[in-house]
Amino acid sequence: MLSFEELTEARRSLQSFCLLHVPSLLSLQSGISFKLLPTEGDLDNEQARHITTTATCYSSLFDSPPRFRMIDFKNVGNLQSTFAEKALLREDWTSEGSAGVYCRCRALPMVISSSASFDKRIEAHIKAILGQLDKKPERFGIGEAGSALPENQWYPPNAFHTYWTMEIFDLMIGGYHADYERLSDPKALDLKRRREGMLLWGRQQLGSQLGLHSASPLSSVLDSDQLAWSLAIFLRFDETLNVNLENRDFIKQAFKCLFSTQADGTWRHYKPLFHYKEAGNAYCYVFETFAVLLQCALRKEAEAEMVRELLKPYCKNLMDLWRYADSTKIPLRPGSKEIGWCSGHRTNVTDPESWATASVFSYAQALRRLIGIWCREEAHSNLNTPRSRLSPQKAAEEMTFRGKTWGVNKTSVSEQLWTMFINPVRMHECNDNLEPDSQPIERNHARSAILFGPPGTSKTTLVRSLADVIEWKYVEIHASHFVAEGLTQVQKTADKIFKQLSELDHAVVLFDEIDELVRERDMEKDAFGRFLTTSMLPKLAELWDARKILYFVATNHINYFDSAIIRSHRFDALILVSPPSFSAKVGELKKLLSEIYGLPEVRFDATEQQIQKELEDLGKSRTSFSWRYALPVVHWRGPDWQEQKLKPEFALAKFALLRWDELHELAYRLAGILKALSPSSATISLDTLREALTQVADSQWRKNKSYSDYMRDTQSERRDYQMLNVWEVRSDIEVSVPGVVFTNGCWWLSRAVDSSREIEVPGFEFELLPGAPGCVQIRASVSK
Repeated sequence: MLSFEELTEARRSLQSFCLLHVPSLLSLQSGISFKLLPTEGDLDNEQARHITTTATCYSSLFDSPPRFRMIDFKNVGNLQSTFAEKALLREDWTSEGSAGVYCRCRALPMVISSSASFDKRIEAHIKAILGQLDKKPERFGIGEAGSALPENQWYPPNAFHTYWTMEIFDLMIGGYHADYERLSDPKALDLKRRREGMLLWGRQQLGSQLGLHSASPLSSVLDSDQLAWSLAIFLRFDETLNVNLENRDFIKQAFKCLFSTQADGTWRHYKPLFHYKEAGNAYCYVFETFAVLLQCALRKEAEAEMVRELLKPYCKNLMDLWRYADSTKIPLRPGSKEIGWCSGHRTNVTDPESWATASVFSYAQALRRLIGIWCREEAHSNLNTPRSRLSPQKAAEEMTFRGKTWGVNKTSVSEQLWTMFINPVRMHECNDNLEPDSQPIERNHARSAILFGPPGTSKTTLVRSLADVIEWKYVEIHASHFVAEGLTQVQKTADKIFKQLSELDHAVVLFDEIDELVRERDMEKDAFGRFLTTSMLPKLAELWDARKILYFVATNHINYFDSAIIRSHRFDALILVSPPSFSAKVGELKKLLSEIYGLPEVRFDATEQQIQKELEDLGKSRTSFSWRYALPVVHWRGPDWQEQKLKPEFALAKFALLRWDELHELAYRLAGILKALSPSSATISLDTLREALTQVADSQWRKNKSYSDYMRDTQSERRDYQMLNVWEVRSDIEVSVPGVVFTNGCWWLSRAVDSSREIEVPGFEFELLPGAPGCVQIRASVSK
C-alpha cells in the first residue's frame, strides 16, 4: 500500500497526464465518425463509420471532468445524438467486415443513451446479439457467434461481450423501461430471463476463474481477462451484492488472483475474443478492461465503497499499469504534447488508434479519481475531529438560532453566512463526491471568511452547523496542531497540515482560535504575524484558488491579523459574530422566567437603543458619560482603565455582551428582584435590569477592555464585493423577474449587496422571510 506522500505524488502525475486527454483525442479525429468541433455542414451527409471507435471515444471524453476539458461539451452532446441517428441508418454493423456481435455489444450502449426515443432498429440489433441463445438454448453468455458465422466458427461465450450486453439491458431499464418490459415477454426477446441467465453465467465464470487462478501451480488455462470482466459483471449488475463478510472475502480473493498475474505492469494476452478476416485475432485491451473495473468502484452505492477499500492495497499495481501506459505512448506529431496509443491487435497497424487512446485515458481518469478519493480519505483520517453530526434541518435551525446577533439594523450573521456560503453551494450543487477534482465553488462566490468577536458567541458552532447544512465534511484545526512537533517545527508542521488540506474537497475547514499561539505559547505578537504571512498566506491563497473547500478562521482578536492576511483572495469577508441579539435575549429571558420562576407575564421596558447608547458611551476613547438624576456625569479614564471591571453605572452595557450561557444567571437575578418588588407584577424596567446585571458575576475576560475592543471590532467588518451573495427566491408572481434564475429546483437571485434590504429590481420588492435566512419573498411594488 502506498504512503500518503506517494499517493499525493501519484495524484499530481495523473492530473498532469489527464490534461492531455481531450487535446489528444481531438488530434485523432480521423478515426472518429465525426469531428468533435465541426464546421458548418460537416455532419450533413457523412455516414457513420468506425461505430465502436466512435462510441469508445465519446464515452471516454465524458470521463474527463469539466475543469480538464478545455472545450464546450455541448457540441459533443449534440454530436452523440447525431452519431446515434446515423449509426442506426447504417445496415452493416461490422468492423473491417468482421465482429458483428462485438460491434453491436460495444456500440449500442452509446446509441441507446444518446437516442431521443427507442427505435425499432435498436430492437433488431439486440435481437441479432441474442440470436445465438435461440440457436443454442444451453448457451447463457454472449460471444462472437450468430448468423454471420457458420456454427463451427462460433466463439464460446465470454465475459467481455456479456458485460456489454448487460449494459444494454440496464440502459433500457433506466431509459426505456416500458420497451424493456415489452421485450421481456417470452414471446418477444425474453430480456429479463436472459439477463438473469447471463448474471448466473457470469457468477459461474468468476468462480471458475478463481479456482484456476488459485491452483498451485497456476493453471495453464486460466484467463485473467475473463476473471476481470466476470468480476465486473458481478460488481456492476448483481443486485444481490451487499456489504457482508462473505462478499468482502470473495471480492478480496478475486483481486488477489487478478493482480497475481500482472507482469511488468501489464497482463499478457489470453484467449482471443474474435478475429478480423484481414488482420488476425482481437483480444481484450487491458486498459479498456481496467477502466471498466475501476469505474465499478466509482459508483455511489455502499457496495462500491467496499470495492474501493479492497482495491486500495493494489494501488501500486494500478500505478504500475499506468506507468506501462506512459512508457508505450506515441507522440502524435514531432514536438507535440498530444499522445496516442496503439493496441497492437492488428499486425498491420502500428500507428496510434483513437479507440485505444480513448481507453488508456479512460483508465487514467478512473485511476485519478480513485487515488484522489484515497488521498482525501487519508487526509481526513489525519485531520478530522470526531463529532456527532446534525441533520441539515436541525443544523439550519441551530444556525438561525445562534446567528441572531446583536446590532441595531445590522445584518444577522446567519443571513451573511447563508447568502455568502450556503446558498451558493446549494445553487451550484456540485455534490459528486466521487470526483475529487471537481470545483464545487463558482469563481464569483465566496469560499473563506474570518469570524471574529467576543468569546462565547458561537463562532465554532456556526461553522459546524454550516457544514452540516450543506452536508460537507467538517475539519477543525487548532493552535495545538501547529505546535504538535514543537515551536521550532511550526513551519514544517504547517506545510504538512496544508498539504493534507489541499487533498480535501466538499469540506468545511475551521482554523479555531489559532491566535492562541500568541497568548498561550509565549510567542511575540510579531512572531505570530510572521507565521501568518510566511506559513499561511501563500497556502491560503492556494486553497482559495482551488475552489474545492470552504475555510474559516475563528478568533477573539482580529487586531492580531495584519492586512496581508485579510486581503482579497485570502479571505472574502471579515464577519463580526456579536453576542446574541436583543430580541433573542429578551425572548430567552421571558422563557426562563416563565418556565423556571413562574412569571408568565413579563414585560420588558428596556429597549435595544437605550442599551446600545450606554455601550457606545462606554466605548469612547478618553472619557465616558452616564446620566444620574437627569444630570450628565463625566468619567475620566486613567492608564489602567482597560483592566478595570465595569462600573455599576454602566451595567446596562453588560447586557449587550452577555452570552447565551449567562442568561440563566441573569434570569435568576431578575426573578429575585421582581418577586421582592411585587409578586403580582413583572415589569423589567431600566433600573431593574441595571440592578440585576450588576449582580451578574463578571467572567475573567470581561473588563472595560472587552467593551472598547467590541466597539472597535464593529468597525472592522468588510467583504470583497467581487463575490456575489445569493438569495433563494419565493414568489407567487407569474412574470419573470430580472436577475432571478432557476437551477437545481429553486429560484435564485445573486447580488453584490450586504443584505436583502439593499436588493433593488425596478417594479419589485424583496422581503426577507422570517425564520428562513437567505430566503426572500418577491412582490410586485405598489406604485405611489
